[in-house]
Amino acid sequence: MANGLPSDDLTAAVDAGVIDAAQAEKLRAMRQGQASAAPIGPDGEAVLADEEHFRFLNGFNDVFLTIGVLLVAAAFFAAMSTSLFGISWTATFAVAAATFWILSEILVKRLRAVLPGMVLSLLFVAFAASAVVVQLHWDNFKASNWDVASELVFWRNPTMIFGLPALIASFVYYIRFRLPFALALIAFFGYAVVSTGLFQIGIGPSFSAFGYGLVVLIAALAYDARDPRRVTRFSDCAFWLHLVAACLIVSPLIGMITRSTGGMATSAVVVLTVLLLGLFALAIDRRALLVSSLAYFTAAVYQLLSSGAGMHDSGGIPSTFTLTLALVGGFVLILGVFWHSLRNRLLPVLQATPFGPYLPQARQ
Repeated sequence: MANGLPSDDLTAAVDAGVIDAAQAEKLRAMRQGQASAAPIGPDGEAVLADEEHFRFLNGFNDVFLTIGVLLVAAAFFAAMSTSLFGISWTATFAVAAATFWILSEILVKRLRAVLPGMVLSLLFVAFAASAVVVQLHWDNFKASNWDVASELVFWRNPTMIFGLPALIASFVYYIRFRLPFALALIAFFGYAVVSTGLFQIGIGPSFSAFGYGLVVLIAALAYDARDPRRVTRFSDCAFWLHLVAACLIVSPLIGMITRSTGGMATSAVVVLTVLLLGLFALAIDRRALLVSSLAYFTAAVYQLLSSGAGMHDSGGIPSTFTLTLALVGGFVLILGVFWHSLRNRLLPVLQATPFGPYLPQARQ
């Protein structure tokens, strides 16, 4: 019990609106601190301190609710097909965005449904941004003698035209509902806006993606530092930011390596880079960077084996390819199985650094 409330009563209290999810998580954390050294997850069960535990479903009812949300969205798409271009489309988009906001008040704010919230956040941002873009386009169409040149001028920065209202909508949604997934939308559309400005001053896509990805990674680590035991909403926020950061960091990083080296050296450097990313992933107990780099790691291992193994194939799938899959698959399995043991060995070294207190503890 936490302050006299068992875990199921805490969940019921959140669903009834008596307390919010953050307060419930604090009560669970208080119970953990009083009764056990094992952290308590969002479902009230003990979890490992260094697990990437995040809530995705409260139950199958979340799937049921998500189906209902998607059917409502399909109804709005069907309504768009019978609307006239211009103001009527703008009204359809605006009504759809308002509908999904109201549904979010019920399903996300009150019921704390995660999967429906993720879908609702996507739909709200998409329809709200589309309403702004269509209205701007309609105003531009009415205010000028339309021709191809004026149309091209309007759409000269399509990423910015849609990305900016989408970014604002994502930010407003997160401020209201505190849905961790909305942070991923903020990070994604933030990159769409920032990268457009960076392109205009001559910074290429690789450097802009890599630099922005590092900023997102720092934000994710800041959330992790606020919750090193992974028991509150901050851990979920960090999870989604890590996913976005991994996508933005790994591809440009590998691209810069391949442009600066050649031949066997490229594959060797890629393999070394992935191994270093693996050490970093172990330190912060987040696997997103490793997952994002597996395709490049596989290609690099295959290149190394093809150049140095001297294997002979007799038709069918090349033996080098088979061996590559086996080696990479074994690497992933071994790393997953011995993740905690490896962290136990690595953390004593890292604890001596200034970042040690903010790292999640390994399982003893």
